[in-house]
Amino acid sequence: MKLFADGRAMAEKILIVDDKQSIVEILETALSDAGYVTDTAMSGEEALSKLSGNGYDLALCDVRLPDIDGMMILEKAMAGPNPPSFVMMTAYGSIQNAIESMKLGADDYVTKPFNLDEIRQVVKKSLERVRLKRENVSLKEQLGRRYDFPGIIGKSKQMMEVLEKVRRVAPSTATVLITGDSGVGKELVARAIHQNSPRAAEKFVALNCAAIPENLLESELFGHAKGAFTGAFAERKGMFEEANGGTLLLDEIAELHPSLQAKLLRTLDDNFIRRVGGNANIPVDVRLICSTNRNLAEDVEKKIFRLDLYHRIKVVEIHIAPLRDRKEDIMPLAEHFLREVCEEHGLRASGFSQDAVKAMLAHPWVGNVRELANAIEQAALMTEGDEITAERLSFLSEERCSALSAQIVEGETLKTAMGKIEKEIIARALEHTGGNRKDTAKKLGLSERALYYKLDEYGLK
Repeated sequence: MKLFADGRAMAEKILIVDDKQSIVEILETALSDAGYVTDTAMSGEEALSKLSGNGYDLALCDVRLPDIDGMMILEKAMAGPNPPSFVMMTAYGSIQNAIESMKLGADDYVTKPFNLDEIRQVVKKSLERVRLKRENVSLKEQLGRRYDFPGIIGKSKQMMEVLEKVRRVAPSTATVLITGDSGVGKELVARAIHQNSPRAAEKFVALNCAAIPENLLESELFGHAKGAFTGAFAERKGMFEEANGGTLLLDEIAELHPSLQAKLLRTLDDNFIRRVGGNANIPVDVRLICSTNRNLAEDVEKKIFRLDLYHRIKVVEIHIAPLRDRKEDIMPLAEHFLREVCEEHGLRASGFSQDAVKAMLAHPWVGNVRELANAIEQAALMTEGDEITAERLSFLSEERCSALSAQIVEGETLKTAMGKIEKEIIARALEHTGGNRKDTAKKLGLSERALYYKLDEYGLK
């Protein structure tokens, strides 16, 4: 919905193009009664003249006109600036006409004879898509007037604060620690810091410390000399050298062995590395960003993470809140993922039913943004119509939500209640995958290591 400067709602403007006076009058009355501002054109020339400067939101255009073909009007309008959404009308309702109009940029089509309920529904859906596009453009402009935040979607206060920190820290060389649960988008934030820094033209290299076996991680980070160990048939650069001049992200930094923590600290202090089995000090110029889903301060207290390294990597800390704490971001993200998966697979779904929206807003999203992306892809692939309903979001079934709600005892703290819900979701995911932990981790949008940690925490091993 468009707004006036004072915040009042502005009715959307529709141009009706048809050479039949009776059809124009019927459509004008029906759409005006539905709350839209309408205008009419009885010929192609008149339509093109009006489309050139009247700021319509939607054009309802007949394919067959006496002077200019409706397809030509569509094509010319789409070639101009800020074209409206187009819904084509035809009495010659072949599939070929529909396909051609969609290829040229039409949003939808209706065949004559049509009923007014169908017209109102098609117009409503097309205008909803127009509104969504406008909101996305506005959000991108708001977030990126001077800065580029690729892939980061959100309008919550928490995400605005994250992006403001990114904007402030990006031009510097300070090390940054990004914290937050698995799946919240820590790597996206790290990439945004790099992309908006003076190093943007250089490499961005990411390494998940939890994904590399401990005995190989040192070589992965610092490289190795020829003959350094069995199988080292040639010298090899590590991630620090690969990222030289650019940015290195060490994801799951808490998983580093204490001996590697010491070597990393020396590298940060001296700006050189020494390959495994080598003697030469190799200078490196790398901006380091670290991320973790653990509480590093607690790890420091437990003596499993070095205090000096903790302070060295935490010059600036950026915390990304879990998705359940920023509900304003759920639907923009869901709509973004739906567009992506539909474009990739050629699917029809273009929106969500009210029950699906309610279900998604109520869901705790243990796996955060990653879980949401997986859920939308699953639902879209299983949906044949235009709208994803709650029944396609199988993990959000009413029975499960009721079961989870019943577990919450009056007077419990939020942390305890959320823990129960998280445990139930993990247990059901394990049951669904037949106990396959790798598949369970993928389904929940967690790393395998994070899943093992939670299985241990909840006694589910």
